[in-house]
Amino acid sequence: MRVTLDWLRDFVDLPEVTPEELVEVFESLGLEVEAWEPISYDLSGVVVGRVVEIRPHPDADRVRVCTVDVGEGLREIVCGAWNFEAGAVVPVALPGAELPGGLRIDRRTIRGVESEGMICSEAELGLGEDETGILVLDRDYPWAGDHVGAPLQELLPRNDAVFEIDVTPNRPDCMSVWGLARELAAYYDLELRAPRTDVDESGPPSAVTVHIEDPAGCPRFVAREVRDLEVGPSPHWMRRRLQLAGVRPISNVVDASNYAMLEVGHPTHAFDLDRLGTTIVVRRARPGERIVTLDDVERTLDGADLVVADADRPVAVAGVMGGADTEVGPETTRVVVEAAYWDPPSVLMTSKRLGLRTEASARFERGMDPNFCDRAADRVAHLLQEIAGGRPAPPLVDAYPRPIEPKTVSLPAGEVERVLGAALDVGEIATLLRRLHFDVIEEGAGVTVTVPTRRPDVTRPIDLVEEVARLHGFERLPERLRLGTGAGLPARERLLRRIREVLVGAGYHEIASFSIVSHDDLVALGLPEGNPVLDAVSVANPLNE
Repeated sequence: MRVTLDWLRDFVDLPEVTPEELVEVFESLGLEVEAWEPISYDLSGVVVGRVVEIRPHPDADRVRVCTVDVGEGLREIVCGAWNFEAGAVVPVALPGAELPGGLRIDRRTIRGVESEGMICSEAELGLGEDETGILVLDRDYPWAGDHVGAPLQELLPRNDAVFEIDVTPNRPDCMSVWGLARELAAYYDLELRAPRTDVDESGPPSAVTVHIEDPAGCPRFVAREVRDLEVGPSPHWMRRRLQLAGVRPISNVVDASNYAMLEVGHPTHAFDLDRLGTTIVVRRARPGERIVTLDDVERTLDGADLVVADADRPVAVAGVMGGADTEVGPETTRVVVEAAYWDPPSVLMTSKRLGLRTEASARFERGMDPNFCDRAADRVAHLLQEIAGGRPAPPLVDAYPRPIEPKTVSLPAGEVERVLGAALDVGEIATLLRRLHFDVIEEGAGVTVTVPTRRPDVTRPIDLVEEVARLHGFERLPERLRLGTGAGLPARERLLRRIREVLVGAGYHEIASFSIVSHDDLVALGLPEGNPVLDAVSVANPLNE
């Protein structure tokens, strides 16, 4: 997944480190950084301005003449965009500025009126893709009006970078900005801030009901109704973060769900409530049922597929993709936000069978936190309050017939020394595990740990040893070979190692090639029929093919 340094700083006050140093920290925590790149804003000559007055151009109908305060005085600028009025705070490229696309700004006379600069769109500044109108700063950055005359770069993140991190399948808790921030907070022993999930419930109670027919496939389903929405573009700060994460902005309602998924890791889905109805049923599909998914493809479902349905028909493939019939559109005014916990193998098998892999399925098939569903739904509802004028309705509808409890694992301190060779006392072990937000009780010669349900990978004492090693630091483990009672390496092994050393010294390279080959490959090597090697277990997809 892709994550920016600026977004991570929303949740943890990281020390002043370079991106290169942060890559080393991620690697030491077991998180491989496949690539990273700095995010720089070369916007010298672009300042924050306030439009004081707008008047018609005396000789052109499609442009207007704007008087703009740029801090050092007023400038007259001819502008062809109509999405702002007097009082708007806007980015202004002054004469002499060169924009990221190579456009140089000079004084120009347009139909007899001298224009002293250019009021810019986000596309012209290289800050996004919208080129249909001016970037109106005070709509998305309320504090922008306090910076009139200041360089625009002062409003943007400084020393930012985007990291592309390969999260291993056993760490679904790290498939989010907040999850990665938690790891960094543990490494540096810093406080971790939580995303805001407070909602202002108002209006009559929601009529939405949830019926789970298959609690094994869906142990928990949360629904939150949000009313009085105004669908439109998301604020620039949200669109920018989504784009840097590789997600295309669509609308404020859809973007809120995608943003929350990237931020906290738990996928959600917003259904148009007027198209869905108030009855939600979670069940297995009826063989042969069809659904048109959000990618406008009609798909035939199987009896093993989990679906979200209304009273009559499936409206989403559970954990994979929503349906087009209940899609949020420009006319949507109320939605129901779904946050559920789906059985990981069910999602994996449905996704593979349909040939449909999504950001949601990639997370659910690894295993999400069943005890975070309510907070995930309320995170989306909070964002809809903030950016779409939504009003969350009471109550939160929460179907959770068989609550999933966290696991408890005991770890003797001696096991840490046996495996790692480092003698850590019980207090040190407890402190390291608490930094990962585990509940730890110190008991004599060991600890008893209650593992959060967001960590399905921690089930045994050896898993806790690994957590201790990651935070203690592998580089701090003693470098010594724990010898047994034998007489050293066998003569054959010593000979093989010596041969390897000589060949490498002579300039050769040792290779280890795949051993899973096809029957035809073995015949081609000259093995005759009847050779016992040809009777080995065959695979349908040999690796070399």
